[in-house]
Amino acid sequence: MKTNLVECINSVLKGARNLPITALVKATFYRLNELFTRKRAEAEARINACHVFSDVVTSKLHANQLASGNIQVSCFDRQNKVFEVREMPSGLEFEVDLRGLRCDCGEFQVDRIPCRHVFACCANQRLDWQLYVHNVYKMDQVRQVYRSRFRPLGNPTTWPAYNRPRFVPNPYLRRVTKGRPRMTHFLNEMDTRMLRHPRRCRLCGAEGHSRSRCHQSAGANADKDAQ
Repeated sequence: MKTNLVECINSVLKGARNLPITALVKATFYRLNELFTRKRAEAEARINACHVFSDVVTSKLHANQLASGNIQVSCFDRQNKVFEVREMPSGLEFEVDLRGLRCDCGEFQVDRIPCRHVFACCANQRLDWQLYVHNVYKMDQVRQVYRSRFRPLGNPTTWPAYNRPRFVPNPYLRRVTKGRPRMTHFLNEMDTRMLRHPRRCRLCGAEGHSRSRCHQSAGANADKDAQ
């Protein structure tokens, strides 16, 4: 549900990333087991309490439903469920296509839940807005995600023998410990600083380095020392 999935994984494995590989695997296994057990119990409790959606989605749906009160709806094609809505008092107009799951505001396509314009159309035509909430937000689908159950690892001496290929690390691919690690992840709109033009030196005007690392700066300092 979040843009940076790595941060979600780090929150689960926080404190275990610096462990040896065997301890890291065991910590990951037990922490995921605890996470799945807790989330499965929470989903079961919410379903038993007749909660259809999660708390975050429910609050956002309620806000969108309240914001749909000052919207005028004009039905253009009832069979294909195409409408034009107008926000008051701003007068902004949007096209809503319920069959195509599209609204000109864009929130309907991004969030996959009814926006305020969809709520207005459903209220105008007496349609069930819950049909337009994506299944990923429903608690029964959340329960399906955490239905998997972990089995105890047991004593390693009782494990079956491993007769498959063995992997040997390549020493030439070992990461260099000196200096700053080279960035390998793909940039997106969140990395605005990295998406800018290359760094330009304010002393010589060349690209690729800063003023503190400029060779002209070193020469200027040497001249000052000589004087």
